Parts: sequence; C-alpha cells; structure tokens
Amino acid sequence: MSAMFPDPRGKATYKRLDGFALPTAIFLMVILGLLGAFIVRINVMQTGSLSLDVAGASAYQAARAGAEWAGYQTLTPVAAPACFATTELTFAGTAMAPFTTSITCALSTADEVGVTQSIYQITATACNQPGAATPKCPNANPTLSTYSERRITFVVAR
Repeated sequence: MSAMFPDPRGKATYKRLDGFALPTAIFLMVILGLLGAFIVRINVMQTGSLSLDVAGASAYQAARAGAEWAGYQTLTPVAAPACFATTELTFAGTAMAPFTTSITCALSTADEVGVTQSIYQITATACNQPGAATPKCPNANPTLSTYSERRITFVVAR
C-alpha cells in the first residue's frame, strides 16, 4: 500500500509504508508452528497408547493360553490328585514370542456329602519382561516402559 503525500513544490509523490505485513506473517508462522507441534504430540501419544493396548491384549492371550494348558493338566486323569510344579511357558515362533507365562497351582480338598473333591486354584501370569526368580512373572522390577502383565486365576474341581 502506498499513501499520497503532497510535495511542497506542488507535485504529488508516493511514500511506501514498508513492514506492515512482516509482523502478521511472523505471527501466523508462530501460530501454525505451535499447531503443528500440538498435532505431532497428540499423534505420538495416540501411537504409544495403541502400542500399550496391543501389548496388554497379547499379555491377556498369553495368560489365557497358560490357564488353558493348566486346566488340561489338572483334568487329565491321574492316579492321585496332585498339582504340577510352577511352570514357565514361552511362545517362540509366534506373535506372542516376547511373553512368558508363569503358572502356579494350589490343591485343596473338600468333602461334599461323603465324596472328596480335589479343588485346584490355578493362576497364570503373563508378562513381556520376565524376571530372574521363579516364578518369572510378575517381574517385581520391570525396566521396560512398555511392560505389560496380565493375570488369570480360576478354580477347577474334580
């Protein structure tokens, strides 16, 4: 834009008004930069949340697989009721390969109208960073930021 100023000699001259658009352009660039940074931050948070959700679902499936294995072990006919020792299951060659499942069993008996029932309490705990001690899951001191753990407990009577 320019403005017309009279010249003392009677001629009309034009003087330029420089720098008016520069502050506006800087303001818009700052606002758009902040908006872009906000969008990137939201995207990173959503991606991390999705990753933890997938890890949690995989841990649940690993715990469920361990619980089903233990249920089969307790219902398979044996001469005398007995619990299996603490067992560690791994899933090499599958999508659940990062997970280890620790399975424990506790046996108790109950008398139901003169019939002795064996009651097995089975706990399957799956995690993606097993510890060094037995049982390996749950890990008391995980260091992964994506540490995921799920536990399933159920009771089988026979």
